[in-house]
Amino acid sequence: MSSLRFATLTPENEAAQKCLASLVDKQFPHFHQNPESSINPVAAVVSAPRQSTHRAAQSKYQLNLSFHNQGHGLNGAWIIGKSGPKTAAIIDLPICSSRSRQLKAPQVCEIFIHPQSGVLILRNVNTFHSIIYLQADGNNDVELQYGDEHVLHMVTNHLRIGKLDYVLNISVDDERAYLTSRNDYMRRWSRDWENSLVQRYGCLSPLPRPTHVRIGNMITHQTISQGAFGVVRVGVDRRSGDIVGCKTIHCRRYRDVQTVNNEIDIASKVLPHTVGLTPLICSWCEHGQSPPCFQTPLEDVHLLMPYAPFSFDTTAWHEIPLATRLALFHQVLEGLRNLHAAGIMHRDISPRNLLVFSYQPPIAAICDFGKSKQGTKGIQTSLGPPAFLAPEVGRGEYTNSIDIFSLGLSMLATFKMWEWTGPLSNRDSHTRVLEHLASLQSRMPDGLGALLRSMLAWDSADRPTADQALADKAWGQIVVMGPGSEKESARETQSSGGGSGPGPSRTRTRLQRSGGPSPSASGGINKRIRRSDAPPPSRSETDLTQKRRSESSGAGMREKKSRTSDSRSLLSPPPA
Repeated sequence: MSSLRFATLTPENEAAQKCLASLVDKQFPHFHQNPESSINPVAAVVSAPRQSTHRAAQSKYQLNLSFHNQGHGLNGAWIIGKSGPKTAAIIDLPICSSRSRQLKAPQVCEIFIHPQSGVLILRNVNTFHSIIYLQADGNNDVELQYGDEHVLHMVTNHLRIGKLDYVLNISVDDERAYLTSRNDYMRRWSRDWENSLVQRYGCLSPLPRPTHVRIGNMITHQTISQGAFGVVRVGVDRRSGDIVGCKTIHCRRYRDVQTVNNEIDIASKVLPHTVGLTPLICSWCEHGQSPPCFQTPLEDVHLLMPYAPFSFDTTAWHEIPLATRLALFHQVLEGLRNLHAAGIMHRDISPRNLLVFSYQPPIAAICDFGKSKQGTKGIQTSLGPPAFLAPEVGRGEYTNSIDIFSLGLSMLATFKMWEWTGPLSNRDSHTRVLEHLASLQSRMPDGLGALLRSMLAWDSADRPTADQALADKAWGQIVVMGPGSEKESARETQSSGGGSGPGPSRTRTRLQRSGGPSPSASGGINKRIRRSDAPPPSRSETDLTQKRRSESSGAGMREKKSRTSDSRSLLSPPPA
């Protein structure tokens, strides 16, 4: 494994410098003879601060974080704490002697790599001392109590532990070498590292960069899209480290404010882990108020949601096995059933508003509730993209059956897009859509073509409800595939037109049979796994685990909630 150093921890104030110097001189006098030592004299480090006025430059020593020195904490975390005869074997970054009165308890904090996003996170594991992450929120400090975590999102991070100040500098000369070493390290601790979002989609920067900006609870990494409406970004939740997406909307007109208010109102009713619907994690305005205050005519409103790498519009469907495709269809149909059961019409369903969070396991959901409406009937005509609107929109009152039509058309578009020739309120245009469907029947699983035809019926009374569509026999082809099913997977890939290159089509599809629970992700997608041959958990780790279990029994912990398709428990009661 590469010995690449990726961070240094340097005492900044006099008290911290004396603690480390005393520890090194007494317990590690021959550290310079050990090439694997985590201790380095500051003078020997090229990247050390040169200005004599910089407090950290006065330190004799600094501590190195590298992948060569295996962490002894949970899932390979590096433990910072007090070193002594009984603790030297588990303290990876010793900052003072076990006899020091500056700190209580042997372990102070941990630095670890998030198993899904790959970002570095600081965790407080000490019940006596809080950790102050200085200027972590612009000019404001962030205090971490026992068990609290925070993403290390700056190149230079200033930390205060009790009366001791430190500078954690995160920097590498070769980012590719860092990625190789990080991946090697994480494979030892996380069985699912290769399937993590950051490994599959490469959506985040591996290390902090000056361009990363904190917006509310999010550390932004990249801009996905932008336009007159606003900006969509991807980043991480500053506390959990989970990958999240943020939609920033420019409210230039009163109509924009109404739309955003409506989206927040509807999306806030979606509980986490609701099958087929994208929840809203939180929302805030440019003044930092949550919910947004809308105090100025021109206002940016931020909506934080789980990150989805694809939509039905951007997915490479020719690479997706038919069983996986059916499972994704089934999930968004369940989402529509849940929405309709709560008395809500979506009115803006199209491929771009159907998100794909994962292929294995298949996870998809409906998003964007800006044009949704409480009720089962409507007359507004300025809705979704004209190419996906039901024929009756614009002819007077319509029902929530327009969502069934739009969803069926969005599913059809995944097989092959058609050239739009005009509003589907025109009978000839509608007939051409049905002819297009008929031409693709041979590419579809048995029964799906007939189901889509019923969903695309000209007369809304002839369309099935979401419940009726979910009961269709076409979903019986969502099969369970276990070990040794490569032959079946290859057959499905071939029938769906997929190639032999790497991608979703090369993976096994493990789905649920029709009539059972929804084919969906487990609630433990971000579960952290300990190696079977790893060191046993320390006392502070055990205490921290017990605290988390206690917290997870509350309603606020979304990792412990099971996914459900019972619409009665999915949404808050509609307003009176």
